[in-house]
Amino acid sequence: MQDSPSPALPAGFVFIDEPAKFHDPAALVARIPRGIRSKQKLLAILAEKLKFPGYFGHNWDALEESLRDFSWLPADQGVVIVHEDVPFGPRGENRPLYLSVLSEALAHWSSASVGRLRAIWPTSTREQFIPAANSPR
Repeated sequence: MQDSPSPALPAGFVFIDEPAKFHDPAALVARIPRGIRSKQKLLAILAEKLKFPGYFGHNWDALEESLRDFSWLPADQGVVIVHEDVPFGPRGENRPLYLSVLSEALAHWSSASVGRLRAIWPTSTREQFIPAANSPR
C-alpha cells in the first residue's frame, strides 16, 4: 500500500491506493463513500461517524469548529476521515469549501504538533488537490 503526503497540502493529507482497506484500531475512522454530492449528506455522515456533540450546527462553520476541537473524544484518540473519492465532483460549489475547512483543521492539528487528524484519499485523486491547495481563500 502506498502512503505518502503531498508537499503542496497540509500535513495529514495522505494518499493510499486502496482507502477501503485502511484500518487504524487506535483511531476513530469516518468513511466517506463515493458519490457524495450533498452538503447535508456529507455533514450528516461526519457528525454521526465522528460523534459530534448534539449541538453541531450542520454548516461549514460548525464543521470547522468541530474538526479543531474533539473535546468530546478521549484526548489520545486520533481521527481519520477516509474518502473513497473527492466529494461534490470536480465542479461542485461545495467542494472548495469542504477542502478549505478540512485543510484548515489539518493545519491546526499540525501546528499544534499533535497529528490528531488525518484525511485519507485515493492515490488516483492526488492531482485534483494541487489546484485546490494553491487557490486563494
